[in-house]
Amino acid sequence: MKRIRLITREEAWKRAGRIKREYEAIYGIEFELESAFIPLDDIVPTQAALSEVKLLVVLQEIKHGYDAPVIAVPYGNKYYLIDGHHRAFALKKLGFESVEAILIRPRERLVPGVIKTAEKEGLKRLENLKIVRD
Repeated sequence: MKRIRLITREEAWKRAGRIKREYEAIYGIEFELESAFIPLDDIVPTQAALSEVKLLVVLQEIKHGYDAPVIAVPYGNKYYLIDGHHRAFALKKLGFESVEAILIRPRERLVPGVIKTAEKEGLKRLENLKIVRD
């Protein structure tokens, strides 16, 4: 079985910085990074499926203190998840109401591509995610 490696808090911030720079290059506007706790009920996933094996690892690690933030783009009154689908889903299943997030916020009005991706896939809530066996 392949080893599952989870992202650290520091790696999450580095990844968010890299995504921010990529978004700035793609959209031609500035973005800012912001730390916040966001309601799990307001998160919209941007991928349709989760790995069952990774989800089980994440569930166990959260029970032992794993707390890397997710990465999301705020739009309207929702948060579109860029990174951390397994973490957010696991926290929801464990009864948490919120998750620490690194928000990648555009400084100008913009409809990021992840919103279109979620709409195309019919994704509206964490409960829409499917668990797939590896």
